[in-house]
Amino acid sequence: MNNIPALTSRRLRKKYDVNLLSDLIKASRGEIKSTIIIKNINIVDVLLGDIREKVNIAIWRDFIVRVGYFDVDKFRGNNTLIVDGSKVEMAVPGFIDPHVHIESSLLTVQEFARAVLLHGTTTVAADPHEIANILGREGIEMFIKESRLTPLRVFFYAPSCVPPTRKGLDTPGSILSINDIRDLLSNYEEMIGLGEVMDFHGVLNLNEELLEEIVLAINMGKIVDGHAPQLPEEVLIPYIITGINGDHESIMTDEALTKLRNGMRVLIREGSAWKDLEELSKMLTYMRINTRYLSFCSDDLNVLDIVKEGHIDRILREAVSYGIDPITAVQMATLNAAEYLGLRELGAIVPGRFADIVLLKNFRRFIVSDVILGGQYVVKDGKYIYDHGPKFKYPAKAYKTINIGKLKSPNELLIKVNVVKGLAEVIAVRVIPGKTVTKKDRVKVKVDGGYLRVSSDEDVAYVGVIERHHATGNIGKGFVVGLGMKDGALAQSIAHDTHNIVVVGKDPRDMYKAVTELTRLGGGMVCVINGRVVGKVSLPIAGLMSDKVFEEVVSEVEEFIDALRRLNLSYHAVFMTVALLTLPVIPEVRVTDKGLVDVIEGKFLDPIVSVREE
Repeated sequence: MNNIPALTSRRLRKKYDVNLLSDLIKASRGEIKSTIIIKNINIVDVLLGDIREKVNIAIWRDFIVRVGYFDVDKFRGNNTLIVDGSKVEMAVPGFIDPHVHIESSLLTVQEFARAVLLHGTTTVAADPHEIANILGREGIEMFIKESRLTPLRVFFYAPSCVPPTRKGLDTPGSILSINDIRDLLSNYEEMIGLGEVMDFHGVLNLNEELLEEIVLAINMGKIVDGHAPQLPEEVLIPYIITGINGDHESIMTDEALTKLRNGMRVLIREGSAWKDLEELSKMLTYMRINTRYLSFCSDDLNVLDIVKEGHIDRILREAVSYGIDPITAVQMATLNAAEYLGLRELGAIVPGRFADIVLLKNFRRFIVSDVILGGQYVVKDGKYIYDHGPKFKYPAKAYKTINIGKLKSPNELLIKVNVVKGLAEVIAVRVIPGKTVTKKDRVKVKVDGGYLRVSSDEDVAYVGVIERHHATGNIGKGFVVGLGMKDGALAQSIAHDTHNIVVVGKDPRDMYKAVTELTRLGGGMVCVINGRVVGKVSLPIAGLMSDKVFEEVVSEVEEFIDALRRLNLSYHAVFMTVALLTLPVIPEVRVTDKGLVDVIEGKFLDPIVSVREE
């Protein structure tokens, strides 16, 4: 391992000049000797959709310069690293995630990079709208600067919707202007396009600033990422016609097919809490559709799932388990993803493209042995070998983002009515495990002491959303069903997308305690039962991310999940489902710091349907 070339620099895009082209021509003929030669290796040819057996791959600097049955000695120099490809089963292009929110991993960019590189991911396109909603443009620039300290190819979208809607449905920490978008797209090579256009109301209502953002990106040759959950065709087509390239929000086969038929690419999402692969895989296994416009993405994936299950490699394993051909799956995770992002230099093991190559010990199970990124080793025999160098230091303001003022009593989290004792019918948010959408439900709750109260033996919990950026005192209140919560409270500063504090619980005193402890931590997640803190994860950076190495964060999250089980919050990544209760751009209903929101109509609802005195 000592003779493996160290990663010294990372080239994001292929920048052509005469000298480079001359050197590439010479390297392809063996006149300039290769840096690495992989001998006797099977590769997935994503262009033809087959496997080439026992070929050689010559790499010079960042680039693949020859693939085939050439004379290795002609390309070998005194310092060429020779790799025996027969010791692994297959070589595939580096995996690409075309839509991910790094913040959802709970890790910094450097730690996220280290975690996913171990699983064969070499390129991601990240939408940093989570940190942008808190720290604005400055938060995005922090991410860009940190990304330059990692070997991972990290591209960014300029967030289009900070805040997520222009209807004033919630309170963000920051707002991105059209000038911010223009500057980001113009000044940073990492900026690959405009981030997911969540505000479909803004598009349909011809919001000038939003349309200007789309025009700006398209005229600069950038892509426009979409977000179009369950939009009927008469709404979807006006949305697509703006030039929005694709989206990751399809949860049903017919929804995805409608988008594909209208020219939209579909990114099949398989994250921690929202899982669409099993349903959408039917398009390939039963309907046998052309996969040209299909890719995979993780969207929101927490550190525990990355470390224990994997990243894109995990999605590939699941795809094969659902009956998708492994070669087709690799095409979707590499070539198709690269083409979605407009990255012609990535996605295939062919001459002239960047040498981002993953060596697999087991092809159908996608067990990663080695990762070569830009022609240099970053993972060898399953171990991360890149010398990190400096660790990015977040400024003090990134650690001071919880500002709720004073929460006076538990009753502030309850809905007050003009009846002392009685029965009320209320609108509740029904969550669907594994899906991003919610349903509008009606449930009955008691009135006691002038407040609406839930009972311990029914699947109804309180939900409160506390504005945490400007100490406005806003508290949105409502009810949630479907969590299965039996006791206690969960509070967290992860609450998409404006990331106010969301707290769910059965006991307002526990909710109050959880919020108090969360504030003391400076952000994170807190679990309380009977007035006692039984679990917590500290996320001091913007209230979203830990400043620890991923191994430590995994341990914290595992312990926290054990604590959540004591509340009967036992289904997978439940804290991520809770985080989505507040996002007013995914149907049907949500709760923000301003109240209960009808997403389709884009307006507030009174949670109380009726109250009867007893």
